[in-house]
Amino acid sequence: VISLRPESGCRRPSMATFDKDDTVEMVLQRFASTFKEDAKAADLASLAEQAVALLSSGERETAIRVLTELRDKLHQARKLGNYAAEAGVAERIVGRMNLSDSFSLTSCIGQDTNPQSNPQLAEMLKQIQEADRASKPYEFLNTCEATEMTVNIPVPPETKMGDIKVKVTSKTIRVEVKGHQCQPCVIDGEFFAPVEESAFDFHLEGSGDKRVLVLDLEKVKEGARWPDLLGYAV
Repeated sequence: VISLRPESGCRRPSMATFDKDDTVEMVLQRFASTFKEDAKAADLASLAEQAVALLSSGERETAIRVLTELRDKLHQARKLGNYAAEAGVAERIVGRMNLSDSFSLTSCIGQDTNPQSNPQLAEMLKQIQEADRASKPYEFLNTCEATEMTVNIPVPPETKMGDIKVKVTSKTIRVEVKGHQCQPCVIDGEFFAPVEESAFDFHLEGSGDKRVLVLDLEKVKEGARWPDLLGYAV
């Protein structure tokens, strides 16, 4: 366990800046260089170097585990006021590594959508996402920390379990609800990423105009927040 709490009279590590066009390899090398200058962050430097070596040798799954450990330790450091920029970038890298097998050492880290560091872009994306959510017949809830996901579908007040047909595989989902304004199906498409088919369940909640069909799903891969339930819809 490392401690990144600054001692009395010690200078806190300065916050670095990262560009959206920086590659993963460039960022991890900068991580290692920065952490080596801090006597209390030797473990962080080692993890960054391990991740580069593992990705270079094609050991992706092990590299993601190392990067996840690095991200978690940087989150701890951020709570103490250190390495806030590095923590944000590490979270971005781990998330994209989990979501896309094509995301690699040579990939650019992309735009920062953190509201604190890029408020204008974050607000624009928020407005787009709100408009997108309003156009869909369901509410989708998930976080990067948990594998569990929830889908809430408003249904007619009189809806019973017998009025519902749901077919789920690890890659696809189809939901039919008798009397719903969306016919012949409310949802029909491929998941954004694979789910655990055996963990799926659904039930009804509420009454009247608050009647809701709740779908409980579980991601196969943790560590990334899905932008939507579906990769595309039919």
